[in-house]
Amino acid sequence: MTLSYNKTWEVMNGLEEAFNRIGPIQEMISALVNAVNNDDQEEVVELTNALSAYMPVYIRQYEKSSQRAWNNTVGEVRKEDNPYHVTENELEYDEVLKYLQQDETPDYSNIDLDLS
Repeated sequence: MTLSYNKTWEVMNGLEEAFNRIGPIQEMISALVNAVNNDDQEEVVELTNALSAYMPVYIRQYEKSSQRAWNNTVGEVRKEDNPYHVTENELEYDEVLKYLQQDETPDYSNIDLDLS
């Protein structure tokens, strides 16, 4: 499959639209700061509940759009630029994300670096 302008525009536009849903979060955070400054406990509780409900939905939508954009751009370019890649071991967005989220930094503290 060749990378097409229309498909690329569609998935990147979807990614931008998903990202732009961050606006309500910024507004709720500003309102929350004001409620805290005004010691309005009821408003603090309402805004905290709203943020807690909105964030998982926002994150799911953004991850879905990111995955779609990744697979339809980077995945397609990889097929064109590297036609000899092994298809049975292809990395998908989820696998790359899972790898990057691993926090396994090697411990090099026990290595003797005496170069004299």
